[in-house]
Amino acid sequence: MIRPIGLTILFLAAIQSAQSPLYSLREMDMHLHAGLECDIGLSEWVDMNASDGRKVMVLLDHLELYRRKAAGRYPMGPAGHKALMAAFDAEAARRKDLVLFKGWEILETELDTGLETAPMTMAEVLGWHISWSLPDAPNGQLLIKRVKQLKELHKQFPVPMIVFHPFAARIRKLQDSAKEQGRDPKSITLAEYRFFQPGEQQELARILKDSSIYIEISSSNASFIHDPVCREALIADVKPLADAGVQFTVSTDHHVSKSADKPFHPEAYCAPLGVTPENTNGIVQELLAIRRHKG
Repeated sequence: MIRPIGLTILFLAAIQSAQSPLYSLREMDMHLHAGLECDIGLSEWVDMNASDGRKVMVLLDHLELYRRKAAGRYPMGPAGHKALMAAFDAEAARRKDLVLFKGWEILETELDTGLETAPMTMAEVLGWHISWSLPDAPNGQLLIKRVKQLKELHKQFPVPMIVFHPFAARIRKLQDSAKEQGRDPKSITLAEYRFFQPGEQQELARILKDSSIYIEISSSNASFIHDPVCREALIADVKPLADAGVQFTVSTDHHVSKSADKPFHPEAYCAPLGVTPENTNGIVQELLAIRRHKG
């Protein structure tokens, strides 16, 4: 089990952040799939993403994939967990010029149905998949519920945790549902797109204060930010959180080489949302502080 480190590490991270140059938005990728779904070798995959400017990456895989019968470079179950993490460690040793962390992406519903804790002890980062495939679109109340659950879980697993793509997941779910109903997605209103109800942003910011829980802004926002209604909804939902000091992460959420062909320019959608290097470097500094503490 990882030793609890509490507020001491957060304090050290803050000191380090004040002393170190900030990574730019495009230099960080805190959600890069590098396991069973990836169609090229790990080293080639890391090199490809580094060539586009990434300097800090969280390498991970979907934990639930290791419970299915599948052919791939890693076996199923505990053997696969160990093999994947060993591969990530080897890659970090190979690319000493990069900052590579290792983690899992876990389905949000497992917070309700039960967690597979053994592989979680191997991770430096735990990410939680907020889904667009559930019956209801994610919203503010769901996000508040998940963050409260993660704060409790953090007492057992004191590593940084990321809530993956909540805002993009709502937009995608609403648009998919509209298509299924024979409705033009362009008819979706601003009120329907809005993630939060009054008071929920303030509550979420209060819960997240001084925590090791981060909210992701992923590349899936790139397509939505160009739609005027989606853009207005995203700004209204995210910018007040940024202004309130909520910490975010930026990432590609890429799985395969085809998606990596698209240049990573998070500034285009982060800037309107108020997401900056100042409020996205916190997780990097916390992770580095944890490493120094353990080492």
